[in-house]
Amino acid sequence: MLDDIALFINLCEAKSMKACSEKTNIHASTISKRISELEAVLGEKLVIRTSKRFELTAYGNHIYKNCKHIPLFIDKVVNTREDITSYDKACGTVNAALGTLISNKLICPYIHKFLQKYPNIKLNLSFYPFIRTWLDPQLDLVLSVDYIKGDNLENRFLRHDYIGLYCSKDYATRNGLPQRIEELSQHKIIGLVDHSFKPLEYIKFRHRNTNEEYLLDFTGNQLNMNNNFHTIQAGLSGNYVFGAYEPLIHDELSSGLLLRVLPEWYAFEMDFYIVSKKNISREAQLFIDFIYECMRNTAIN
Repeated sequence: MLDDIALFINLCEAKSMKACSEKTNIHASTISKRISELEAVLGEKLVIRTSKRFELTAYGNHIYKNCKHIPLFIDKVVNTREDITSYDKACGTVNAALGTLISNKLICPYIHKFLQKYPNIKLNLSFYPFIRTWLDPQLDLVLSVDYIKGDNLENRFLRHDYIGLYCSKDYATRNGLPQRIEELSQHKIIGLVDHSFKPLEYIKFRHRNTNEEYLLDFTGNQLNMNNNFHTIQAGLSGNYVFGAYEPLIHDELSSGLLLRVLPEWYAFEMDFYIVSKKNISREAQLFIDFIYECMRNTAIN
């Protein structure tokens, strides 16, 4: 099934049966048959076919967004020829720029494990709120929230995630939880402000399953912040509903300290990429592999 999902991802990115056939060297009729077989296994339609084109269903879009790294993963596994057991031979320095949003809890707590495994590798790490450009020619890799264009750059899809809504257990006890998206306006919510101190006046929410959209008015909102870590701390005070990247509050959700608010809705979605030079050192590739492991496991045992 993994190969069929990879074929489906290639179809989505090629945007037509003909283009996918040319890219994969698989006949269009075979592609159509394998997609139909995949739909039968999954029990859901992935695409709506017409005579000239196809459209993704809501479920097809969900599969694409969450599995689009699979072709790259397969290619990497199949074509890797390095002796992965010769850890002691890795020796050098890796310069990396990491976004604080994803690295604070998902990467930094486990870096010591990487250095224990590769004692002759040195890491120079810089941290930024959001990275959308190649920051310095001395960099080996960047953990970005956007695709970075460049002739000598390679973008590896890492993870697709959402900013959902949450509140503390105390807040829910005192104020109740909204049952419909329209009820959000009755609650105190932490809004967003950019670095020029201009608050976002409206935020668009989207339903995970139906793609229905709802525009929430934040004009006149009392509290607006631009840092997710500090937003979470303010939310833990028990006085607000707030948006957060869920991996950052995994422990608080597990303990019941925080609760999900309207979990079928989200405010923003993000694609994370590892961006590197096309010809990278073995040491940089090992650090990229480590980041992938962090993302797969959320925590490394």
